[in-house]
Amino acid sequence: MEILFKTIHGSRLYGLHHDNSDYDYYTVVSKVKTARAKYAKQSIVDGVDSVVVDFGTWLMQVESGVPQACEAMMSQMPVRDKISAFRNNYVLGTGVWERYLRTIKSFALTEGNDFKRKRHALRLACNFQDIRRWGRFNPTLVEDDVLAITQSANDMTSEQVYNLALGIAWYDGT
Repeated sequence: MEILFKTIHGSRLYGLHHDNSDYDYYTVVSKVKTARAKYAKQSIVDGVDSVVVDFGTWLMQVESGVPQACEAMMSQMPVRDKISAFRNNYVLGTGVWERYLRTIKSFALTEGNDFKRKRHALRLACNFQDIRRWGRFNPTLVEDDVLAITQSANDMTSEQVYNLALGIAWYDGT
C-alpha cells in the first residue's frame, strides 16, 4: 500500500486547535488489497485520529463534496505528497455545492446549541464561498476568521449561526 498523500487534518488543519487538541491525519493510498470497491478506514490510536482512504474512493468523495475529503485535497499542510501537481490543479465543481450546504445546515441547526458544530458550520461557509468563486479554498483559516467564527459560534443561537453561514456562503464580494 503506497502512500500517495498524507496531511495534517482536523482542528490543526483548520487553525482551530488548542493545547489539548489531538492530532488528526488524512492519508490517501494507491490501492488496498480488498474485494471492496471503496476503502476508507478511520482509527484512533494513542490520541492520533487517522483516516486512510484509497485514491479512487477519495476522488469519489471529493467529487461528491464530502468536506473532509475536499479539505484534504486543498490542504496546505502535507506531510507527504506524491500527487502535488494533481492536487494543486484540482478544481472543485458545482457538484459539491449541495453536500456543503446540507452539511452547513446540519451543523448550524444542531440540537442543543453545540458550540463546536456551529463553529464548523461557519468554517464550512467560508470554504463554500471560496469554492463558488474559484473552485478551490484553503482549509486553514486566518487568525481574524478564527476569532470572528469563534465569537459568533459562542454568542449566537443556532438559527442566527445558520443565517450568518448562509450570508457568508453566498456573499459575492459586493
